[in-house]
Amino acid sequence: MKESSETENINGFLNAKQALTAHPNRWRKLRFNVASLDRLLCTGGISARGVVEISGDAGSGKTQLALHLALTCQQQCPERRGVVYISTEHPFPSKRLVQMEQALRNSSGVGHEVGKYSDNIFVEHLNSPSALEQCITDRLPVLLENNPIRLLVIDPSRPSIAAVYADEEDYVERAESFRRLVHSLHALQERFDFVTVCTNQVRAVVDDYDGEEKVIPALGLAWGSLVHTRIQLRRIMGTNRRVCQLVFCPTAEPAECYFVIAQAGILDAN
Repeated sequence: MKESSETENINGFLNAKQALTAHPNRWRKLRFNVASLDRLLCTGGISARGVVEISGDAGSGKTQLALHLALTCQQQCPERRGVVYISTEHPFPSKRLVQMEQALRNSSGVGHEVGKYSDNIFVEHLNSPSALEQCITDRLPVLLENNPIRLLVIDPSRPSIAAVYADEEDYVERAESFRRLVHSLHALQERFDFVTVCTNQVRAVVDDYDGEEKVIPALGLAWGSLVHTRIQLRRIMGTNRRVCQLVFCPTAEPAECYFVIAQAGILDAN
């Protein structure tokens, strides 16, 4: 019997070694360009497959981190500089974005003739589950067909994706909406190869076992079971330091690191 070569597959299957190189774009990572955060994820960034959730309470840095990614991803992928930024409830933080953009351009030596990073960020404002679903299933594919998008951020403006579903009282329909939304995102990621990041609020609950209060992401298991990677942020009171905890990820073990939010954006905590 003829042995299969390293590049052959068997009835559509690849071995583990072949899978690492068979679809390089599928496994391409988007870095934070902050050493401590990239080390936390072990593989050097977040994946272009699945939904990455950044959760935390107000002031923990969710929006700041999302804005940071929207800018730095354009440095990493000049041929695919577009970013889609879907926000809810509160206006898009344009002033803060421009402030961070200017600091990034100054630090990287990018000239004015190159064009502003903000020119490549497409913003949509939504306030209901149906509007969000319609955007993802109808309007987003058209945008992706005509623009090289590298990153999709859902709901970075305060408070989070939970705001879209805050008034939804039919929990069965809410769970179905989550599944439809994520299914559509997965299909689009396969076609267009982009990273998806969502933000989420947290809530305090009392553990039934030991009676201790714990802080967990909102929206429950119906949403949490659809998340690929969960990152949870917490501010250290009285300081500008934030704790970034990797709660779960298929390619890295749970761990945490620290960062600070400065005028220029996200920086390593010294």
